[in-house]
Amino acid sequence: MRPFYLALFLFVSLTTQAQYRINLQINTKQDSIAYLRGVVFDDKNYFPKDTIRIAKKNIVLQSTKPIVGGIYYFQLDKSKKRHYFILENNDKLSLTISGNEIQSTNPRNQVFIQYQKLEKSFRVIDSLYAVEIARGRKFSYSDKAAFFKDKTSALKAFRTKALPKLNPSEVLHIYFSALNRLDGSVPDKKNYAARAQFIKGLDFNTNKLLFIPNYKDLLTEYMGYYPTQADSLLKGIDIILKKVNCQSKSYPYVFDYFAQIMRNRNVQNNTEGFVKFVNTYVEKGNCPFPQSAQKSAFIDEAKRLQATLSVAKSPTISLPDTAGVKQDLDAFARLNDYTLLAFYAPTCDHCQKEVPEMDSTMKFIESRLNLSLGRFYVCNEPGVPKATWRKFISDYKITSNAVHVELPNISDIRTQYDAFTNPVFFLLNREGEIVARRISPTTLRKFFAEIQRQRINTKP
Repeated sequence: MRPFYLALFLFVSLTTQAQYRINLQINTKQDSIAYLRGVVFDDKNYFPKDTIRIAKKNIVLQSTKPIVGGIYYFQLDKSKKRHYFILENNDKLSLTISGNEIQSTNPRNQVFIQYQKLEKSFRVIDSLYAVEIARGRKFSYSDKAAFFKDKTSALKAFRTKALPKLNPSEVLHIYFSALNRLDGSVPDKKNYAARAQFIKGLDFNTNKLLFIPNYKDLLTEYMGYYPTQADSLLKGIDIILKKVNCQSKSYPYVFDYFAQIMRNRNVQNNTEGFVKFVNTYVEKGNCPFPQSAQKSAFIDEAKRLQATLSVAKSPTISLPDTAGVKQDLDAFARLNDYTLLAFYAPTCDHCQKEVPEMDSTMKFIESRLNLSLGRFYVCNEPGVPKATWRKFISDYKITSNAVHVELPNISDIRTQYDAFTNPVFFLLNREGEIVARRISPTTLRKFFAEIQRQRINTKP
């Protein structure tokens, strides 16, 4: 069989030639194809799939070009099994995949394989955690650390023992060090010293760091030390982006990750935050965007959101409800202390989860604070059958102090509220002014918690 050249690897421009070679043996009757992939914290459009047809037991994969070392895996087509291994530049490896196991004579990979076996022995803890999450249990950072204590201790002991035998520039050393850093951290929004210590000495420009599956975890953990408010998160984002070289391979991924954070509805004042993020790092940033179309898309999105920020009074909405009777948003808002304005699509998976959750949160706040909270629901799915629309309302029981109206196919309302995705939630006061934009149940609870705090502080 002729060699398969691994086109999926990112090549680094070096002056000297380097070579890796993998002698691969796959013993399987069920599978006929193996996909070779690389592990990156966000592999969207990053790697093409490299398809290896298992026509013979012995396969040779090689390249004369240098590569970035990292963690890679073979995924078998029918059994869906993934077999992870480490590949460094200049490596010559022999790998054997048989059943659920991968074997290697390479000392570095032998350590990695032993570590994976230890990880698998704690799968029952992972399963129990998943069950608790499915039941709706909420874990704080400290709760989660306590739940995984036994697993964490065993894995950390293995890694700590292995690290002195590894070169600090090796992928496995970088991977184990990142895991130890994560396991030694429990984010606390008031512990500024721990926050600074967490990223001290961490080189965000190391290409190999991008090629292990922990880069995103490191960023997420660090951001966990900040309150989920746009102005606070932007401070953390600025600290990290100043550490990431514009020319490094990781910069686009770090930037995209932070853009997702600033769009998140669980972040208070996320609309204002995203506009400032784009203005600071896209329009006026020092790092050039490789694709002008991507830059324009960010700027256009920020401009639409900026337009909604300049509008204190909610734009007029007067639309027919399920019975064909026109309902007016301003008139409805005047009947309530606060009104939730929700754009949703009945067939949207996110809407089927978030709209009932938002309604449940509203009911809790109503009873807790003795407030009248209205719901003005806008069906934002052009062409959806009325039967589907009514079924959504009935199935999820979103009828408490609620009005349901339907947006026509073509409407300026979508532009005025930048409601081109679903769901989108706004909060209005009795005067019809927008007091909170693009909120979630979490940010809604925080908004009313502040109102309750002010009530307590103003009591004689």
